[in-house]
Amino acid sequence: MSPKAPVSAWWKAQELLARRAHSKQELINKLKLRDFPAPEIDAAIRRLLEKGFLDDEAFARSFTEELFFRRGYGFYAIITRLRRKGLEAGLCERVVKDFFAEIDTEDLSQVMLDLLSRRRSHERNRERLFAWLKGRGFRSDEITPVLQSLNLQET
Repeated sequence: MSPKAPVSAWWKAQELLARRAHSKQELINKLKLRDFPAPEIDAAIRRLLEKGFLDDEAFARSFTEELFFRRGYGFYAIITRLRRKGLEAGLCERVVKDFFAEIDTEDLSQVMLDLLSRRRSHERNRERLFAWLKGRGFRSDEITPVLQSLNLQET
């Protein structure tokens, strides 16, 4: 049996992108962890960008939608998670602001109500739920109407 040919950064990057979308910085970090030389990583990233296989803005939009609808995170938590993926702060804020500008209050309320429905009955204290939703990145002006719509105890 012949030895395996070494894998290039280009092929490894494509393999990683085939599994799931990545931000540019996230992909660079993964290639560095695999000890690919910097010039080879740069060439692979440049080629992926040229071919349209790597797009930080599209990644940010898609990941924002997933974090909101599937994982139940709010404005601030989504920005934090996008930043952890290596995306530039301005891009994160712009994408998340645009996303939340298009979300209607019913969708926003429904995501929070779904989250709250999973809380145990002894966790039905208004202040604790407010703090918990705040910790998930929702803004005060989004949380208050949802909690007011529920019949919750104050203390």
